[in-house]
Amino acid sequence: MREIESHMPLREFRFRTMRIGPLGVAVAALTLFAATVVMLLLAFGKAILLSALVSWLWPRIFSPDFTKVIFGTERISFWKILLLVILVGVVFSMLRRRRRGG
Repeated sequence: MREIESHMPLREFRFRTMRIGPLGVAVAALTLFAATVVMLLLAFGKAILLSALVSWLWPRIFSPDFTKVIFGTERISFWKILLLVILVGVVFSMLRRRRRGG
């Protein structure tokens, strides 16, 4: 069989050089930052809110001596609580899946 060649001319495609300037770079960076913040809030919003609540309530409920026994310092760290809340959430999620059989 003979090969059929397409004689359709291919248009040459060229990008125009775009100069967005410092203001454009700043807007693009702010857009990227906003997207990152939204993604983090979607992923960790409940954990961040619960950690902030625990960090605020803990010193009002428990004494510095008890806090030192539990966390090793007299003040509670938001980042420790955030890590604990995320870890507890992962463990509960795994246990829930295991109980459902999935």
